Amino acid sequence: MPSRTTPPRRLPRLPRLSRLALAAAAVLSLVAGPLVTPAHAAGETEPSGLLLRYTFDETGGTVIHDASGHGNDGGYERTPAFGRGVEGGSFAMSGGPSSSTTAPYVKIPNGVLKGLGGVTVATYVKWNASTTVNQWLYGLGPDSTKYLFTSPYNGGKTLYSAITAGGWQAESKLSGGAALPGGAWKHVAVTVDGDSRTAVMYLDGIEAARATDVPVTPSDLYDATKDHTGYIGKSLYAADPYFAGEVDDFRIYDHALSATEVLRVSGNTAAVGAATLPELKVPAIVDGTNGRIVLPVKEGTDLSRLAPAFTLVPGASISPASGTVRDLSEPVTYTVTGSDGARRTWTVEARVMRSPVLPGLYADPNIAVFGDTFWMYPTTDGFAGWSGTQFHAFSSKDLVHWTDHGVVLDLGPDVTWADNSAWAPTIAERNGTYYFYFSGGMATGDTGKHLGVAMSDSPAGPFKDALGKPLVAAGTYSGQMIDSDVFVDDDGQAYLYWGNGNSYQVPLNDDMVSFDPAKVKTYKPSGYNEGSFVFKRGGIYYFMWSENDTRDENYQVAYATGASPLGPWIKRGVILQKDLSLGIRGTGHHSVVRVPGTDDWYIAYHRFAVPGGDGTHRETTIDRMEFDENGLIKKVVPTLESVAPVSVANAGPDAEGREGSPIRLAGSATGAAKWSYAPGEDAGSGATCSFSDPTAAETALTCDDDGTYTVTLTSGRSRDTAKVTVANAAPKTGDVVTPTGPVEAGTRVTLSVPVTDRGANDVLTCAVDWKDGTTSSGAVDGGTCTARRTYAKPGVYEPVVTVADDDGATATATGRPVVVYDRDAGFVTGGGWIDSPAGAYRANPALTGQATFGFAARYVKNASGKDHAVPIGDTTFSFQAGRLSFRSTAYDWLVVAGGEVRYRGIGTIGGAGRYGFEVVARDGNTGDGDGVDRFAVRIWDERTGDLIYQNGAGDVAHGSVVVHAK
Repeated sequence: MPSRTTPPRRLPRLPRLSRLALAAAAVLSLVAGPLVTPAHAAGETEPSGLLLRYTFDETGGTVIHDASGHGNDGGYERTPAFGRGVEGGSFAMSGGPSSSTTAPYVKIPNGVLKGLGGVTVATYVKWNASTTVNQWLYGLGPDSTKYLFTSPYNGGKTLYSAITAGGWQAESKLSGGAALPGGAWKHVAVTVDGDSRTAVMYLDGIEAARATDVPVTPSDLYDATKDHTGYIGKSLYAADPYFAGEVDDFRIYDHALSATEVLRVSGNTAAVGAATLPELKVPAIVDGTNGRIVLPVKEGTDLSRLAPAFTLVPGASISPASGTVRDLSEPVTYTVTGSDGARRTWTVEARVMRSPVLPGLYADPNIAVFGDTFWMYPTTDGFAGWSGTQFHAFSSKDLVHWTDHGVVLDLGPDVTWADNSAWAPTIAERNGTYYFYFSGGMATGDTGKHLGVAMSDSPAGPFKDALGKPLVAAGTYSGQMIDSDVFVDDDGQAYLYWGNGNSYQVPLNDDMVSFDPAKVKTYKPSGYNEGSFVFKRGGIYYFMWSENDTRDENYQVAYATGASPLGPWIKRGVILQKDLSLGIRGTGHHSVVRVPGTDDWYIAYHRFAVPGGDGTHRETTIDRMEFDENGLIKKVVPTLESVAPVSVANAGPDAEGREGSPIRLAGSATGAAKWSYAPGEDAGSGATCSFSDPTAAETALTCDDDGTYTVTLTSGRSRDTAKVTVANAAPKTGDVVTPTGPVEAGTRVTLSVPVTDRGANDVLTCAVDWKDGTTSSGAVDGGTCTARRTYAKPGVYEPVVTVADDDGATATATGRPVVVYDRDAGFVTGGGWIDSPAGAYRANPALTGQATFGFAARYVKNASGKDHAVPIGDTTFSFQAGRLSFRSTAYDWLVVAGGEVRYRGIGTIGGAGRYGFEVVARDGNTGDGDGVDRFAVRIWDERTGDLIYQNGAGDVAHGSVVVHAK
């Protein structure tokens, strides 16, 4: 350790503007990019707690003097070199491999970190932009198990800092997202706060990375047995190279400086260190390189009225003023003026941050859709070594609002062969059973990772281990048996994909829980690490995967295409990667879903939690995924906003019914619904349908013609169809209208009947059987069938109307009797008795016995010599067993046709009331007779319509029935 001698007297510091003027030309010749103004100019207030400060103004020797006043002088190891720093001199290091014996570095004396609960390490650095990785700008700690260090370019090719008390595996990481810009002076500061367990890295005074839950304090890095606190320019790992570049104004403070203090120390006088706003969902993202500030605000925020406040270097001003209400729905600009006159324009924009879509820490999301519902199955994150044991299921109707269905599978209680490492599940459905594929292993002993499968009758679980053992055990193939995916092709064949380090692909057997090992294929494209996922679009199969390590902020998604689910595959490239301007890192282990009824595709993936996440603190989000005209995937744009709500239309099952009747449609829609229809070729020309409510997902369809119809339910951009089979409905008839009174033979008779058909588009025809041996067609117009007929012979006719639609269905109706008389056909007389049968007398159907009758009926001429319009005569009927005594009072009509006579009229019973009657009698001795006279009478109450008496028309009449010629 070099002796702590009195440092040589430094020249007095010039006032800031004078020094900058003198040094400007030299600085401009050395750097590319904006000048950095030193923070230690005269007149500025320094933050308290400075423990160590190396200004590197020496020009030789082995001692580096501590300007803090605490005597923590360091030592130049090997032959130092010096350069022109940001202010005064700088320490120039040539770098070199770990085996170098000449590469210079600085040893910092022991004891600086003793007892510290927090620390800030800050320095100016001009790196030579070497491609040699893992150069340490500095490393504080006793050895390679305990340290705090910063590297301009680590294995992930980023500016990187970490603190650990358990070696590299336990590092709390700070990644700047990109390598430190080379060839220019930059200010790098790292703070560690033991109280808040937070570490922050700043670049040029602006936060570049943050780590939370940091378990290490600076005092943990103190080792009294060592002769050093650490080194500048040298790693604590013996195999690492030496740093190549320059440092100036290296400082250590005894606490974590605030963002404002770091900004002041950086000398970036026109910088914005932070932006605050009550509506922020996460801290503002300040991109110092590009002068851009993004304000991620909560859902529901009015972007047109926001008043952000900004953290500036003391003495700086901003216009418009901090706290001014502005419309940030579009990017706006602010101008910062430093106390030294430096000016910089900053672009500020607000974005509604709907991500992450799942609350909390979840990774490796597998997204699927069943019916109109999206489901997500992630890894539960936030555990050291990814040691989680539980799987959750989430569901959503719109990809934005998700419901947690709780634990659906818990390793240990639910699985005998794994109690740890619940990773990267996937799901598939077959015949109503849901198959859940997952990874797991044991926490102790043989910790190899296996692939298993569980089953449930619901996508919400719970799931039960299907085999009681792994589907693919650790060691079966090279690499880890993790990260499963199942793709089901259009023909129903399912395929299983898995693997870390290698990719495996195999058709699943029909039982979904086994496969033929002889059919396993391997495909490992360049860059492949894990996270296989397969889908199909437009006849193209897409095989996707994640590249790099999930702990690497360069974790990203790439893909290949093929003509079958098993390839061969053609690699196409990377389609999803980080966006540091939005603080988005570690984008990978994804899955893809199509909104049913659309060609809209979405990608679910995890990223480092914003802010401060890392490879075990990840969150899940969703973004759009689009294709070009050749079916290749366009670059996915990762966002903070995530996606707007989507709608899913599900037209429901096919339906059937009859024309003219409502047919239920059991659709569903997650957004506004709208129905439409299209008739098939088998529907009649001009066929139309209507919906009971075209804006309700569950509605009814009524069509005016039979046939097959396609109904389409639209919700947002989603469309789904169902087939509706409409059967023909037979037409219907009303009452047949015939003449109300008797008509004379030779008179034209008009018949009409109302006709309807529930199939309003059907064409109806009608025909009439007039019951005189003739049939004729009628005409259908305005819902009425009309037909006409002239009866030539007297009789009582009951015409039958047949209505047919154009599909062959018919309906018939019998008309009221048409009474056709002929005045010249003769008259009738009769008298005698009949044997009244059981049931004839309705008041007492059991009564039987003799019933006597007597009648006469004829047409007579009136005073002008013409027949009356109605016949005259008298009819009596008596059934003594029932004390029934009927006598006619008037006749309505009389029909004589050969030997048969029919006439109707009214009368009384027992001399009272008003009763209708109709007589049918036959003279058996006429030319068309059979030698047997017959008599039948029907009597009814005109007021109530109740039947009083009716015997059969074939009952024999004892006595006489005589038809007389006129």
